[in-house]
Amino acid sequence: MKTQSFLFATLIALSGCASSQKATEAYQNRKVKLGVEAGANHGGIVENRDLQQIENMPVDGFTGATKIGFHAGGHATIPLGRNDIQAGINYMFSPQTFTYNDAVHGYNGTRTVSLSQLSIPLTYNINLFKRWLAPGTVAVKLGGVLQYNLPKVSNSGTVTEYSMNKFSGGAQLGISALPFRFKNGSRLGTSFDFYKGSQIFEDFYNKKEYQMPTSSYMKLSIIYQFK
Repeated sequence: MKTQSFLFATLIALSGCASSQKATEAYQNRKVKLGVEAGANHGGIVENRDLQQIENMPVDGFTGATKIGFHAGGHATIPLGRNDIQAGINYMFSPQTFTYNDAVHGYNGTRTVSLSQLSIPLTYNINLFKRWLAPGTVAVKLGGVLQYNLPKVSNSGTVTEYSMNKFSGGAQLGISALPFRFKNGSRLGTSFDFYKGSQIFEDFYNKKEYQMPTSSYMKLSIIYQFK
């Protein structure tokens, strides 16, 4: 019985060593990898929720609602030591509706914002479990995003004047996983990202001096990485 246990433990140890050696070899002579991604996102303009900053503001005088949007894009993953730099270009669409029900200030109506964004994300990807997994299998992503905003706005009723910033930017944190490898060497996986950035939209209820108005989103993507 002891002999069988010893043999089993030896096989497990040898298997672990082989996997570790294979993972180590995968980090040598790495090349730039190209990938595409697409998925769903939720967020966009973050409206001011601290309406007490506005004098004589009625309850629910201004509210916002965000719907699920979509995004698609491509990226290049560039080896940097045992980690990676990832740069890309993305298109994101985020629909939102603002409702004005403020008789005190004379606003009563709705504003629909269909926000299209062209963005350039740049992240430093920290590969996890390097001893056992190939590069990029599981990675934490830290970086930033620059955006060019293309809003389409429609109004009904009596609503406030507004302005939109053409450019915005902020920080991004995410995690990606590429667990599926095909015979041709390409890989399939997913990523989840959270973004927090600068203000895009301004009106009577969302002024620069208020702390809340910013922009943020969460996005879930399916990733295909070429060989």
